Amino acid sequence: MRYPDGGGLTAKQRAQRERVRFEAAGLFAQEVAPPQVARRLRISRKSAYAWHARWRDGGVEALS
Repeated sequence: MRYPDGGGLTAKQRAQRERVRFEAAGLFAQEVAPPQVARRLRISRKSAYAWHARWRDGGVEALS
């Protein structure tokens, strides 16, 4: 995680965000493009592209 305080999110919100990242990884594995992942999961395109790059370089573990 980037910020030691969790970016101002509660533990519940951080867990939800992690679930969304893992769902995104599943979509990336199905070759769904980042803009489509962003739309489906209601996240920003910037996050989708960043997560895709991390997933591509390190797999699901890189999104933990």
